[in-house]
This record gives sequence, C-alpha cells and structure tokens, in this order.
Amino acid sequence: FQAVAVALIDTEFAKQQLLMLVQDRFMHPNGQLPAYEWRFDDANPPVHAWATWRVYKMEQALKGEGDADFLERIFHKLLLNFSWWVNRKDAEGRNLFQGGFLGLDNIALFDRSAELPPGYQLDQADGTAWIAAYALDLMRIALELAKRNAAYVDISVKFFEHFLYIAGAINSVDDDAE
Repeated sequence: FQAVAVALIDTEFAKQQLLMLVQDRFMHPNGQLPAYEWRFDDANPPVHAWATWRVYKMEQALKGEGDADFLERIFHKLLLNFSWWVNRKDAEGRNLFQGGFLGLDNIALFDRSAELPPGYQLDQADGTAWIAAYALDLMRIALELAKRNAAYVDISVKFFEHFLYIAGAINSVDDDAE
C-alpha cells in the first residue's frame, strides 16, 4: 500500500521498494514473503501484484508508457509467491485458503495465526478472497506482458482458471458438511 502512495511522488522509488520486497534476501526459496519483521513465517494479504499493477499504471499515465521491464521482472517473483499460496495455504486443495492475519484489521476474536489443535484448520473467507484477487491481478499483468511476448498468454489463462476455481469453491455447497 505504501508503494502506491509513494508512486504519487516518485514512481522509480516505488518500483525499487516493490522489487526490494521480492529480492532473494527477503523472499524464502519456497516463494513465501515475510509478513513482518517480528514473524517471518506468518502471512499478510498478498497485495504485491495489486500494488505492482497500480504503480505500473500510474507511471504509464505520467510518462505515456509503463515500465514493462519492471513489470516482467517482478512478475516472475510474484509467480513464485502465488505458487507458495496455492501449494502451502490451501491445505486440502479445495481452493479455500488459510493464512493467518489476513483481514487488514488489528482486531480479532482469536489469534488466526496460532496453531490449531490436530485435525482442525481455519478456512478463511478473507484469505480466499485475497487469493482470487491475486489471481486476477497476475492475469492482468500477464496480459500486459503478452503485448510484448505471446508466451504470457498461456499463463494469463492459467490465472483466470485459478480465479474460476476459487469462485466455484466459494459458491459450491460442501456435501460432506453436516
């Protein structure tokens, strides 16, 4: 969110900040981005692709064209992070996501990042919505990159499929529930 605000004044600095967040020294080899400095293993809402797109569009409006090299460079890192979410935070492969502190508020009835008793998991509507939005943001970036390189068309379709799977999971009735 801060990068988008900073881009109003200095788009280059905003881009540097976004790229810094996905550098190897901060991003875990599995694609996870640290939530905050006191808890690297937790997850915050995945707003990086949204911020990347907003900064790109702000620069495009300001300069007449966006920095496609920046967009491509960060896209590959965001792809790793998206894969981490899909493979680590969807415990049963149902396109319903867990995550921890994902509501962007500081008030909760219980600690959503705390370990649950064996056999329990917390599927989160907000976590699932964030991943649906993440898929659409990455699709939008891939479509922009496809203007320069058609290889990005296939991956944009894949992100749209992820979005459809998530929407289907949210709108379906779990027949196993009692």
